[in-house]
Amino acid sequence: MDCDDPVELVPGVWQVRQQLSQEVPLYLHLVVGAEGAALVDGGLPSSLPAIERLMAAAGVRDRDLRFLLNTHGHHDHIGTFAALRTRTRARVVADPAAVRWIEDLDANLREFALHRPDIVADSPELRAELAPTFGTPCPVDVTITEGGTVRLGGGVVLEALQLPGHVVGELGWLERSSRTLLLGDIVTGTSWSFFHGHLLPTQFRRSLHRLRALTLDEGVHLVCLAHYASRAAGEFLDLLAEVERYLDQVTDTIEGALGAAPRSLTEVWRRTCADMGRVEEFRGLAMVQAHLREAVAAGRARCVGPDLYVAVRSEG
Repeated sequence: MDCDDPVELVPGVWQVRQQLSQEVPLYLHLVVGAEGAALVDGGLPSSLPAIERLMAAAGVRDRDLRFLLNTHGHHDHIGTFAALRTRTRARVVADPAAVRWIEDLDANLREFALHRPDIVADSPELRAELAPTFGTPCPVDVTITEGGTVRLGGGVVLEALQLPGHVVGELGWLERSSRTLLLGDIVTGTSWSFFHGHLLPTQFRRSLHRLRALTLDEGVHLVCLAHYASRAAGEFLDLLAEVERYLDQVTDTIEGALGAAPRSLTEVWRRTCADMGRVEEFRGLAMVQAHLREAVAAGRARCVGPDLYVAVRSEG
């Protein structure tokens, strides 16, 4: 396991970095109050030693860990929940839309990676690649929505923010006493060799806009992210602008692949991957399909057959 030493970013907010691959880091966060602690996301199954080091550095014993707070149901955010819940009796807290993927990992795998086996085949090789990254199914003890709070004592309160876009159900957590914002994947990676992806493009953009307003209006001091290094408010606003530009590029590339002649989903996906220098894989496919669905709903494209699309060009 390649991970750094845990660090205390601000009083009561701890972080450890685990390197998932050469290009993808994973940051895990622990928030400590006077009456207990909360882990924000559970990483992969391989993240357990890093989390144990994080707890030890923060002086958090098993009995002190009260909550396992989820941002969303992707496998690299839930992998240790079952083991930690059994060991510490901490309660798992998640958005209602994330429950199915946390409690039913077969459904998680099918819907996340194998949603179009006619295009991205359900192969032994793909399953062998993904199997070690999926842990054990875990019950969700508490569902929480916008404005719900988790109290850790001593004025440390985490407030849930619903931030859909990357997936249907995603939460961020605002700790007001330290003015710290803790996020999952709503701020997606923009430069990886594969598309990090988003399933609701319009809501993704709205959530980015909301994060910008929240950072300014609430006087956010520090932003902790799952796949970027933590940063101060000004740097975070710059990152949001970068992700918005990336979203514009993705939208223009996908819709630019359409013409007067019908193009299949597969053709648009492959052209988008080629034009943006990304490998062809399931996350990008789901993202392209989501953009085409929204383009049809907005009248910028028409679906003229099963998985066949044409552009609707505006006049003038």
